[in-house]
Amino acid sequence: MKRMIALLSCTLFILCLAAVGTKAQEARFGLQDIPKIKNKRTLNTVVETGKVWDKIMPYIAEFTKKTGVKVNVERVASPVVYSKENVELMAGTGYYDVVYVETSWTTEWSPYLYKLYDLASKWDPAGIEGFRKDAENHSPSILICGQAYGDQMVLPFYTYHMGMFIRQDVFDDPTERANFKAKYGYDLKPATTDKELYDQGEFFTRKKGEPLKGKPLDHDLYGLAMMAGAYQINDEISCRIWGKGSDYVTVVRDSTGKLKEFVITKANKQALKETLREYKNELKWASPGCLTANFDFVVAQQGEGRAIIQPHQFSNCFAWTADILSKHVADGRLGIYPTVGSQPYTGAWSVGVAKASKNPEAAYWLVRYLASFECQKAVMKEGGQLSTRMDVLRDPMWHTSENRYPFGILCDYLLDIWPKQAKYVPNYWYFNTKAGGKVYEMQMHVFHTPMSGEATIDQAVAEAEARTLELTSKFDTIPIREEK
Repeated sequence: MKRMIALLSCTLFILCLAAVGTKAQEARFGLQDIPKIKNKRTLNTVVETGKVWDKIMPYIAEFTKKTGVKVNVERVASPVVYSKENVELMAGTGYYDVVYVETSWTTEWSPYLYKLYDLASKWDPAGIEGFRKDAENHSPSILICGQAYGDQMVLPFYTYHMGMFIRQDVFDDPTERANFKAKYGYDLKPATTDKELYDQGEFFTRKKGEPLKGKPLDHDLYGLAMMAGAYQINDEISCRIWGKGSDYVTVVRDSTGKLKEFVITKANKQALKETLREYKNELKWASPGCLTANFDFVVAQQGEGRAIIQPHQFSNCFAWTADILSKHVADGRLGIYPTVGSQPYTGAWSVGVAKASKNPEAAYWLVRYLASFECQKAVMKEGGQLSTRMDVLRDPMWHTSENRYPFGILCDYLLDIWPKQAKYVPNYWYFNTKAGGKVYEMQMHVFHTPMSGEATIDQAVAEAEARTLELTSKFDTIPIREEK
């Protein structure tokens, strides 16, 4: 009898789980939930070139088939997106209905975007609560990056939240571990401090003929691979300055939580100087090519077995690096960990609705559909980019023995780092200022100059502060000052 009761209980439990799973699946917003759209005016949007949007185009065709609303999609290289959209948004032309937004631009463009809750209230049968419930499936960190003053302005499309990539096979090698401990006096592990990262860069930088894992190298080896060129370096610096508990500018709020002022404090300036000094010091252990490098060069460095650590790299490059590594180093394997300080750059592309759009109704539904489970699964499975939806990352398909490496450990990394970092994101300066996009673009060159020898670190910090003050004073209504 006990056995029968246990069997019945087990069966009921499984049925309950199945019912919960079915209910959860039914609750997910999808194409079938888009109601009849009255406004049939064609939508226009601009996005990046690349595979992920190639794969999403058929889903947009399904959106048109369902709603009767045609969508024109303009494809341009990533660096061109800001300038093309910015001129149309500021002029209020309404040329782009669905706006493609990098996280650091959200607050800057918030005057030109609809608040998504307002659109949900007007056109969504499930109302604001239905919208909120589906949106909460996305990364909490990335969702906050898509807010301005507490209002959700955009929904994420894919993420390149950063991480530290290490050669796990090298870190696990007994000989390397023993030699490292003998030289530095502590265990070899993913770096959590600048000193550890510097030591590891030094330890693994070797000349052709020296051994790695007991075998002589047939090429020079670098401990680190970094993007010190004038394009992505500011994302690497953000990881490090946030990781120190600082920022480029301190956000000051009043007792009600409302923004009061921005202050470039003495501590902000000191943290930036220290970060740039540490970064330049670590470049001793990287290829000279890193001085002009974008992510593709750095990925190739580690993938071809010429570097051991990418200290701050976009997580959507992890599987790519692993694939290259598998072709060049037979037993090579990667691991992914938080960047030093555990506050990686929160990169993502998102989509929102232009306030000047002639068809905000259809634009709202296209934004919702692009952020839905169905499209986000396609973003990751077909497009090779990383979804920001946690229910997509938890999909058992990424955690099978076949996909565990590299996808499963990548998913686990993001699912772990997102909630931990979410508490810090609301006070990151980029996401509180209307000058965020312009300052972000400015920093790319200014932070590169001390690395290339065009300026000293003191000169670069002074230049960054002066231009931050200038741009913020010009484009934001929140006052900014410098602490002397």
